[in-house]
Amino acid sequence: MRARQIAPVALVIGLTVAGFFAVRLLGQRDARLDSNRRAEVAAAEIRGRIEEGSSLAESLSRFMVSAAGIGVTAEEFERNASRWLSPAGFPAAAWVEQVAASRRAAYERRAGHPIVTRNRQLRIVPVGSRSSYLSATLVSGIPPLAVPGIDLGGESGVAAVVTRAIALDQVAASPLETLPDGTSGLLLVRFAPRSIGGVVQPGFVVLFVSELSLRAATDTAPLQLKVGGAAAGDLGGASPVRKTFTAAGQRFDVAVPQQSIRGAAAVVPWIILAGGLVLAALAHALGLIAARRAKAKAEADRLFTLSADLITVAGFDGFWKRVNPAFERLLGYTEREALARPYLDFVHPDDRERSEAEAVRLVQGETILPFENRMFCTDGSYRWIEWTATPVLEEGLLYWIGRDVTERRRADAELARLAGEQAALRRVATLVARGVPPAEVLFAVAEEVKRLLDAEATAIARLEPDGTMAIVASRGTAHDELPVGTRLELDSETAMAKVLQTGRSARVDDFGTSPGLVAQRAGRLGIRCSVAVPIIVEGALWGSIGAGTNRAQFPDDAEQRVLEFTELARTAIANADSRDELAASRRRIVAASDEARRQIERDLHDGTQQRLVTLLLQLAIVREAAPTGEALIAELSRIERELASALDELREMSRGIHPSILSEGGLGPALRALARRSTIPVELDVTTERRLAEPIEAAAYFVASEAVANAAKHAHASRIDVSLESRDGCLLLSIRDDGVGGADSDQGSGLVGLHDRVEALGGTIRIESPPGAGTLIVVNLPLEVEPARIGIGSATE
Repeated sequence: MRARQIAPVALVIGLTVAGFFAVRLLGQRDARLDSNRRAEVAAAEIRGRIEEGSSLAESLSRFMVSAAGIGVTAEEFERNASRWLSPAGFPAAAWVEQVAASRRAAYERRAGHPIVTRNRQLRIVPVGSRSSYLSATLVSGIPPLAVPGIDLGGESGVAAVVTRAIALDQVAASPLETLPDGTSGLLLVRFAPRSIGGVVQPGFVVLFVSELSLRAATDTAPLQLKVGGAAAGDLGGASPVRKTFTAAGQRFDVAVPQQSIRGAAAVVPWIILAGGLVLAALAHALGLIAARRAKAKAEADRLFTLSADLITVAGFDGFWKRVNPAFERLLGYTEREALARPYLDFVHPDDRERSEAEAVRLVQGETILPFENRMFCTDGSYRWIEWTATPVLEEGLLYWIGRDVTERRRADAELARLAGEQAALRRVATLVARGVPPAEVLFAVAEEVKRLLDAEATAIARLEPDGTMAIVASRGTAHDELPVGTRLELDSETAMAKVLQTGRSARVDDFGTSPGLVAQRAGRLGIRCSVAVPIIVEGALWGSIGAGTNRAQFPDDAEQRVLEFTELARTAIANADSRDELAASRRRIVAASDEARRQIERDLHDGTQQRLVTLLLQLAIVREAAPTGEALIAELSRIERELASALDELREMSRGIHPSILSEGGLGPALRALARRSTIPVELDVTTERRLAEPIEAAAYFVASEAVANAAKHAHASRIDVSLESRDGCLLLSIRDDGVGGADSDQGSGLVGLHDRVEALGGTIRIESPPGAGTLIVVNLPLEVEPARIGIGSATE
């Protein structure tokens, strides 16, 4: 053939071959792209499912510590778990505890059920011996976590994920497991301690995510899912396309079979080679490509439509251009309503300035980090939304993704409230433990209740014997309107009056309907409603704590929160009563002892002492009348001297028991007599001569007597200085010697009894006795001995 004939043939052959290989390569590329898209979509949907489960696990963990210190019960856990899990399509959850083998019996007694497992016949049986167990204390009642006490510790990988959840302090996922009942899935574990009565019990929230639930999140099939080394699903030997992501601390591998060249894309090259339909084949191939791209776009649109998070597209003009259905589900606005107004109109007024600043940063080309604001709902409420956004400057659009974090915010606020409440209780408990006066404790309780309830006024009233109530502490606007000592009638329409009438908590939701005087006082206090709870001391109604606010009403749990403070007030009042009763008892004992001393001294003086004097006189008469005889007279003289010595000793003993001069002449003369009898020089400085109460004079005298006796017997002192004066309603007694010092009342000396005597009268005694520097004793006694007071005394104190 000629060259000019071969050239067209060669050209046609060359074009045909080139078209053949070009179309074939294009088909292979499209098949790979399609497989990649399918794998990416499946991975994104499964990841969304895991993140949704992680969010529920976080919510359950916060729920475990938000029960006001009384602990989550099994019924509460089952009810709330079912309410949260069922709408999201998750089958089961539980709260589990790690139980060492040595603590198994104690745990089963506390939990009220044994630790169990399922055998091969799927029956519930007690678990065998292990080093530790992971027992489900609270369950949702749905298989496979339907039986309290079911042990999850025997499943491979569970112990490791528990350790990882503690280390990460977040939700951790286990590998795919096949449980004894044949259910396949994975566990999401979150460390979640439970607080009961101030005692923290460590534990974990476990959420079961079935393999079917993960596969139901995507319509991509066939699909192979591999989690933490455990795989499920068979691709039948096809060459897979894999996508990997990490969620909840676990690696997830999603594999789909790579699509082969099918249909017209495989036939077109052969048609081209066969002679002729190049344009039709190319058009058909382009149609397949367009269809695949349309499918990919449809899958992206499905993600936009089905996402549980808010997805919006906004223009630089401040209006939304598109919102997904989650926007309407969460906030209640239709798409038309959302696009008709600037998006800042939907933002809470307090958050608009900050949100506008973030939008300006986006328009300037920055990729915004997560930030939160409040979005209004159609019902007037608002939701906290956490936003992330990306600008596309060439299109003039802003792409926003928002996640509802309202429950997390509320849980954080509740935890902050509980922490503040516990801190307030600790502050008041510290005052009670220190034994401060009840009045100070009650004022602290009033202040803490005011702060706890954000009230305008708080007051504490005590029920009086005359049927009135006396204000003993007040804070806020009640400090001026209801000062301490105010008396109120019990027939008034106030919450505190109702408490003292019925002995139960009460509240008034609107003082506008109250009688004139009550409404006027509420107006002066600046309150619209009030709550009050009783204070019970030793089984009897003692009084009431009340609080008022200018808001519409107090929270439903206001009474319960205030009751915890009444326990501390009750303890302080009861402690004060016990201290007063003890002081009164000690004063009675001291008074009885002094009276016994006086009686013994009178008996000795009027009885034994007078008989000895009479015998001494009779003996002198006998000695004078006796016949002359040196031996007899000498013997009678000796007996007379012995009898006189015994009389002197008896007189000295009676003075030590209770000197008569103290009762007859008072403290000053008694101290001077004590100084004259001392074997060591005593320098007296007495500036008060008035008679005092008998217990006061006796206490001061016996302190001085004991101090002088100790200085003479033990201190080897050469001088003693005693001073007595009245100052500021108290009697001040000081005894100082220059002896060897080292006196210590804790070593069992006579100073121990002096401590008891002085303190029983409400006084104080101070002893300074450094070795080698003498001893100083200072006693301070009130001049008036007050009777015991009950509670915090009278209302006017």
